[in-house]
Parts: sequence; C-alpha cells; structure tokens
Amino acid sequence: MKLFSLANEEKVFVKKESPEGTLVYPAASNTVLVTGASALAQDIEFIDDAQLRSSRSKLSPIKGRTRPGEWSLTTYCKPSGTLGVAPETDPLFECLMGKKTTPSGVLYGLDSSVNLGSCSIWVKKGHSVFALEGATVNQATFNIAGGEIVSIAWAGQFMKWYRAGTDLAQTIVAASDTHVHVYDAKRFTSKMKIQLGADYATTGYTITSVDYGNNILNISPNVVTGCALNAEITPWLPSTTELGTPVHGKITQTTVGSLLATLISAQVVMTNNIKYYEDEMNGQWYPTAYGTTGFRNLEGTLGLYFRKPTMQYFYKSEYQLQDALTIQCGELVGKRMKLQMPKIEYRTPKISGDEEVMLELPFVPVASAALDDEISILFD
Repeated sequence: MKLFSLANEEKVFVKKESPEGTLVYPAASNTVLVTGASALAQDIEFIDDAQLRSSRSKLSPIKGRTRPGEWSLTTYCKPSGTLGVAPETDPLFECLMGKKTTPSGVLYGLDSSVNLGSCSIWVKKGHSVFALEGATVNQATFNIAGGEIVSIAWAGQFMKWYRAGTDLAQTIVAASDTHVHVYDAKRFTSKMKIQLGADYATTGYTITSVDYGNNILNISPNVVTGCALNAEITPWLPSTTELGTPVHGKITQTTVGSLLATLISAQVVMTNNIKYYEDEMNGQWYPTAYGTTGFRNLEGTLGLYFRKPTMQYFYKSEYQLQDALTIQCGELVGKRMKLQMPKIEYRTPKISGDEEVMLELPFVPVASAALDDEISILFD
C-alpha cells in the first residue's frame, strides 16, 4: 500500500447544492480540472483555560467551535466548445455571480435578491478524499496575459468537511454485510463513499456512521461481493471527464468604449464578502448559515505599452470619466468567454519600465442606476 500522496494524483469535482449547505455526491460530469494543487483547511477553536490553580502552568485548552473552512483552487478558462453548453466550472460561476441564463450562450449575471448558492467540493489528494459541504465562492481572480493560458483563481469558505483515507480490511467482508472492520477507523468520517477491494457497488458504499472504539465502518447499501482479509479499503469517486479546451491569452480582444484596445495583460478580481454565521447557539459546532451583508467588490488592472493615445487615461482617471469594457478570451463561437463591464472608472495610472515604458491602468467597474449590472460573464 502506497504511503505517500502525490500532487499530480489530485482530482476535483464540484456540484451545486440544493438546498444550500447539504452535501451532494458528484458524477463524472462534475469534474473540474485544476492547475496545481488545491488548498483546503478547517480550523477548530481552542480556548485557554483561564482558571487559576496557584501555578503558572497551562492545562489542556478547552475545545470550542469549528470555524468556517477555507478552500482555493485554480483552473484554466475553458469554454465548453459548444454554444449554449456551460463550462466545466459552471457551479463555481453560478455561486460567484448568483444568476445563470441561456439567452444566446451561457450568461452569468449578478442578483442581490437571492442568497448566493453553495456547492459541494470533492478533492482527492492521493490516498485520501475530502468533501467540503456548504462551500461558497467568495472571490474569483481572472488572470489574462498575452504569453499565458487564461486562468481563474477561485477561493471561498465552507461549513464542514468530511474525510476518507485508505486502510485494510481487518476481517473478510462478505456479501450482504452492513459494516467493515478496518485497522484504523480514525481515517474515516461519515457521509464519505468507499470501495472494498474491487467492489464499489456501482457508485460506492456510503459510510453511515463510524464506531471509532471498535474500528467499524457502517455502510450502505449492503455489501454486494465484498473483499478478502487485508484488502484495501479506499475512498471512492467517479471517473473524470474533460470538457472544453483552454484559451490562450494571446487571442484575447479587448474593447474600450467602442474601440479595440491592445493590451499586454488584464486582471479582474471579484469579491463577494460572504459571511458565515458561527455565533448562533443552535446545537451545532459548525456554521450552518451564511449571507452577504455588505457590498461586493470589483476591481481590475490593464497592462499596456505607453503609446501616445494612452495619455488620455490620466485625464479620464482625474475626472471620473467612464468607459464600457469588454474582455473577450477566445475567438470562435462556443469557445469564448467575455467579461462584460458596461461602466468602469479609471484610477491613477502607474508608469514603469526599463526598456519599453509600460502603463498599469487600475479600474473599478461600477453599477448603473438599475444596479446589479457591474459585470456579467458570457460564454458564447
């Protein structure tokens, strides 16, 4: 049995939850391919014991709440390749923006009238799998450059995680059994899916509860064929599928106002400022609700050579003149992503460069009087 996990063994699945905060199990179609390893963690609160005992020594702290977990991962921009078919990162876009329609292509828009949705994120790290329940997308960073693949860095929080490692069967597991004896049940939690040797009952066995004292995993459904003594008990996930082709930044077209602009790079950052409620006394150690109590933040930066016409941006930033901005990544129908910002305002440009002089142009998308229209994202 291999002991080490390798980063290149990682698999990620993301599926929209309904209702929010309820773990859902993935299918192959929920695959999300990541670039580099994802990060995930959930801290537990430990409070110093402040009771005085005529000594300067500290005893074991008092265990408190389980804080909201944090996750992050990075993907390429990958339109599906078919007009009207959402990209493989569809659940992340829905949870980021709040609304999805299909007028012509797939359009993600803003909506303050509803709570942003949540998703379940399943991550395989070598020999183990983690499932994140009630995960929200708090931030997305779109990185576009002429010498790179367009990428999106996603980050957010979640309510609770579940875990399944790899162990061996301590006894023979026979057909119709409802539990599995392992050597170390602490490697597993409830709600995870496992495989018994080669037997995975089509979609894996769900751990309904764990008897940690006796190293027993109670499972559903009943065992189909079972496994031998010392067979591997492993986490189960569906096979992966791929959708779409990554887009290179070189073919990005940017329109400022009604004119094409030639950029070297662009970055757009959207932050939802989601808050998880962890102080409610409801009998749960984990947060069970979240909301958006403040404004969303949008900001970006354009990088370009300091050509003669770019001097206008100093004036525009000083007098808050607005432009429409569209950044189109990809050029063929069904293989494009458009970041559409009807109104942006510039902030003070920055000049740098030891050879060609460069202009860094910060901007802020702003809403119209109709509200909730600072940005939309169209896959067409």
